[in-house]
Amino acid sequence: RQHPAASIMLVTTSSMKSLIVVLAIAMGISESSAAPAVTVGDCAIDVRLQDVNETLVGVAPWHPDNNIVVKLAGSDCSVGVSPTWTIAGWENTIVQIAPNTVFTPPSLADNERQLFKLMRGTLIDVNLNGIFHNDRWETYTVTPANRAASMFVDSSVADFAAGAEGAVIVYMKVTTEILDTPATDMTAAPVTTISGPLSENLVWTRTPAEWGAHPEFWNLAGILMQENDGSRLAHMQWWTFREDGNADGYHDHTDLTDENAFGEMHMTMFVPNGVTGMQTTLPNTKNLNFKPNPEDTTGTGNSYAKNDQPEIQIAIPMPPGHAHGPLWSVDPATGEAARICKGGIQYPFHRMLVKSNGAANTPLRYLLWVAWEHLPEDVVVPLEMITEWPNAYLQSTMTKAQCDADAGTTSPPVAAPAPDGGDGTTTDNDDVPEDVPSASGRLGFGRSIVPFMATTLLTVFGFGWNI
Repeated sequence: RQHPAASIMLVTTSSMKSLIVVLAIAMGISESSAAPAVTVGDCAIDVRLQDVNETLVGVAPWHPDNNIVVKLAGSDCSVGVSPTWTIAGWENTIVQIAPNTVFTPPSLADNERQLFKLMRGTLIDVNLNGIFHNDRWETYTVTPANRAASMFVDSSVADFAAGAEGAVIVYMKVTTEILDTPATDMTAAPVTTISGPLSENLVWTRTPAEWGAHPEFWNLAGILMQENDGSRLAHMQWWTFREDGNADGYHDHTDLTDENAFGEMHMTMFVPNGVTGMQTTLPNTKNLNFKPNPEDTTGTGNSYAKNDQPEIQIAIPMPPGHAHGPLWSVDPATGEAARICKGGIQYPFHRMLVKSNGAANTPLRYLLWVAWEHLPEDVVVPLEMITEWPNAYLQSTMTKAQCDADAGTTSPPVAAPAPDGGDGTTTDNDDVPEDVPSASGRLGFGRSIVPFMATTLLTVFGFGWNI
């Protein structure tokens, strides 16, 4: 790494903004295409580059260097706005909104669409993704589990009002031209359309060969968001995967602990086909129509790794601008993420899936997505977003007590073999002995969980199920 430690504070005063608008109009650029103005004073948001040899809590070990660190303003801030980073043509601005306060972004150009992702807190009456109560819609960091929801916001929404606890959002914009352009080349636009402070450090990198993954599997260093005291808020990073690889590695985050646990949600930005999205398992189920995996023709041994589990596995299609809700296990009494015994969140196996039954595109296309990694306490699911109605499966459920009641709770459940295990699997389980029982066996799925499914419901999916 050749970069020095770097720190910047960007400011745009009202006079500078006016000058920018005048110049933009003179150049034939619409004023409405301007990014949100960076705030100053008590609301200044600090941006720096990760120091050489600096270990940051909350940064994923698979890309530990060259991350951009964004530290929020203090509690006296009403609305704080960061600089804007453009990643593959999509604009990303971090906005900090005080309780019961409104953020008003610049008006949209005719070809622009706006989106947002909550990092913490709530927003009021911006979309219908949350819960309707007290005569208003309240949007949370999570959407309903095991489903995809649109992150787009109607162009008629001009104000983003925070709820009683305030909000931190990633405000995004993308043009219809970008949405209409497939990603086919990792060395050309739109994938390489990257800009913003310190963005020269955001370089697409192939995943390590020792992962055994498809060679067209790429990662970008991320942006770590911190509270004003330097504590972790959330991390976001970007990935691509070419459609001839079928799927990335099945994993379940069993290497995570109390210190670095996160609740993860993904949003697609470019997709190869109409079924691209997540694949995940449904604990406490059995697939009676199980079929052996076909021969892997990708040459990597990764496409079908762990795809032969006996549980039902579902695909969650995610068009561009759509994100999935919680895949992890949720305590049905509290909405909190259930934890594995050493502190990480209890996940089923999950991964990105790009394979369809149709012919591949010419040229081959890439799936490109962003991963948001939240603190567990920031992804508590409102109880109004959970159901245990008999035979109506929504979220995976497991309580902390069920984990604590299991014998031998000092070790995590096992998942796939480590990356050097010989089968090409990309996993998070480098330090787990092979003889540790499986997640479904160790953590006792089904011991005291209300059965969620019945044949009448599940035949809709075309599966045979045994509960």
